[in-house]
Order: sequence, then C-alpha cells, then structure tokens
Amino acid sequence: MSIVIDKKEYDESKFSITLRNYIVARQEIEQGKVRHEVELEKIQVLTEYYNGKIAELVKKENVQPEKK
Repeated sequence: MSIVIDKKEYDESKFSITLRNYIVARQEIEQGKVRHEVELEKIQVLTEYYNGKIAELVKKENVQPEKK
C-alpha cells in the first residue's frame, strides 16, 4: 500500500513500526479534531436554538428587566 507524505508517494510496507505508529497517531489526532469540530457545530446550533426559546418565553411571560 502506498501513502503520500509531503506530496511524495511512499511504499508503506517499507516503513518501520515506529514510523507507522507515528502515522497512525497523527491520523487519530486528525480524526479527533474533526469530531471536536462537529461537536462545536452541534453546540452552536443548540445554543442558538435555546437562545431563541429563551427570548420567546421572556416575551410570552412578559418578563421585564430590573430597573437600577
């Protein structure tokens, strides 16, 4: 199997175990990064949803801000 590193193609079967492990570790880090980005997008969507719900209920319940 071949792998591309810095735009150069290498035969992965010639890699040492250590080099293969480094490559796997980097791939896992990149996958984790993508998972975190997806989670942040979900958090943003849910935050906007609940902000809207809060604004609706404040208006519906006619809650007034405190006077200082």
